Amino acid sequence: MKVHALSIRDFRGVQHADLRFDHHDVLVGPNGTGKSTIIDALSLVFGRTRLVRDLTEHDFYGSLPEATSRIRIVATLAGFDGDDPERNDTWFREGRAVPKWWNSSTGQLEPEPGDHAETLCAQIAFAARFDLEELVVESIRYFHDDDDVEDPFLDDVVQPIPIRLFDDIGYYVLPARRTWEAAASFASELFRRAVATVGGIPARTILQERDRLRRPADPLEETVGLCPLVGRINRQLEELLPDAPRFQLRLTATDSESLLRALVPHYVGREGVPLPVGRHGMGLLSLQTFILLLELGRERVRLGKPFLFAMEEPELHVPPGMQRRLVSQAVSIAEQTICTSHSPRVAAFYPATSVQILDRNRARLVAIPMLPAPLNGSATNARRKLFQDDRVRLVEALMHHRVLIPEGRSEYEWFRLLSHVLETGDIAFDAPDTDTPAFGTVIGVVPTHDGAVEEVYDALRLLRRGLVPLVDGDDAGAEKIDRMQSSDPIPDLILRWRDGWTIEDAIGWLLKGDEEAALAALQDRIDCDFESIGELVDLFKVSTGRGRLKTDYLAYQEVAYVIGNLPGCRTRAADLLEAVTLATLSNADGCALIRLDDEHSTVDAAVFRLEP
Repeated sequence: MKVHALSIRDFRGVQHADLRFDHHDVLVGPNGTGKSTIIDALSLVFGRTRLVRDLTEHDFYGSLPEATSRIRIVATLAGFDGDDPERNDTWFREGRAVPKWWNSSTGQLEPEPGDHAETLCAQIAFAARFDLEELVVESIRYFHDDDDVEDPFLDDVVQPIPIRLFDDIGYYVLPARRTWEAAASFASELFRRAVATVGGIPARTILQERDRLRRPADPLEETVGLCPLVGRINRQLEELLPDAPRFQLRLTATDSESLLRALVPHYVGREGVPLPVGRHGMGLLSLQTFILLLELGRERVRLGKPFLFAMEEPELHVPPGMQRRLVSQAVSIAEQTICTSHSPRVAAFYPATSVQILDRNRARLVAIPMLPAPLNGSATNARRKLFQDDRVRLVEALMHHRVLIPEGRSEYEWFRLLSHVLETGDIAFDAPDTDTPAFGTVIGVVPTHDGAVEEVYDALRLLRRGLVPLVDGDDAGAEKIDRMQSSDPIPDLILRWRDGWTIEDAIGWLLKGDEEAALAALQDRIDCDFESIGELVDLFKVSTGRGRLKTDYLAYQEVAYVIGNLPGCRTRAADLLEAVTLATLSNADGCALIRLDDEHSTVDAAVFRLEP
């Protein structure tokens, strides 16, 4: 089985979404774009309701449902034997799904097979309404056959889905809320499913243990310390009741179900002492849940059953070195994986064609592959570096609310180092009194190949909103602005350094916040001849020849260290990043000029107006 498409209407913050899935996809985007909503929508339509919080009014778009308000989620399933309805009569017959065919060229369903429409599909749906009198949410799962059906709650309009068909789908979830101790015990539905898949409950052993607990060799009530109290309780019962029961103490309730639920997973450490899972850290809890699902998947595959695996933030509580290995195992086992992640390392495990960038424009959610197709032999070095070598850094940048596309790699490194200096330096530093969000929390910087700001914008322009190119303050920068005005879409905003400046001039301005101390410190730390900050800036602009520092990233680190340790320089660094942040977050259309002077940094907005 495979989920080809998912349609979401009026569920939580998503009023409208039409998503497409391949065999293995990872969904990334800033917080609030709808990653968890997608996983919960899949869980609702495929019957995994225990993994979703009970629905309330807040789960309806707008949080104020009326009598006619409906949550609608429709999943399109493929993977049927031979793509022949007659060979899949449990799904396609009277009272079940209506056969439809997926058109691979249009991404749409057709009522009959034909050119490019060769994949048999069934559509199943989930709908919910809020009862304004009973104040409860009612839901229904049904075969979705006709988009024109206005209300699936009307009598005899839709056909409910038999529960046993959900096992044919084989949808399982690694939830972000991995907090229950019973993940690998019989108190967990997941564990019971895994046990049933591999052979069932060991009934004989459980019954033997039940009988042993009922009649222990050394009953607790007969011990020296308890015996007097137990004797008095029994005498009181004999005086009050004609057929008095006798008091006993047992380790647990002695029916088989209570015994199963009382079994708690223990793990033996290096000391050889078994400890219950609740006494271990969250890492082991997350790991055992992941392992349990993988084992269940392996067994289902061995039995010829489908295994569709949704992973919500698989990196939670798992060491970085282990994250990709676990995801790799999931991809190798499952027929399909749908993953959401905040980890660039996890997301970059997937090829760029399988990384879907989520973007929510008001109430409409869209997901666009980072690359529509694999790179071919004509791809430029800039694109190859962006989508292959630097995919981890690119994904990290795209997870932010705004994405800064600088002129080249030098700018990326300078912004990375300055952000690090301000985030990790001395807390006692007198930071400016501002309500502006920190640069690194809201702005991601793309590792642009040198001079490729236009090409990188062109490669990313269709993925999401909030892309902000940053060009130099020279004639070449002005020409790039002119050319980007012909893009479709054009950037909402372009940043430009002040006339004649590049990033290196901005770094020089930072160092002049405490010029004498900065010069002395850098002359000791950088093995080059320079007598002033101006001469050092010129060396950082040189990319060839003796004494060049343009790509000497060790020298960049030395400069960043000095800036972070001199209050005057550090203050200017904070001013610079605040200026870039304010400009990037501004709603003005056009080009913002970053102007730095000896007193402070300012942003002159709308120097250029970009027309569609």
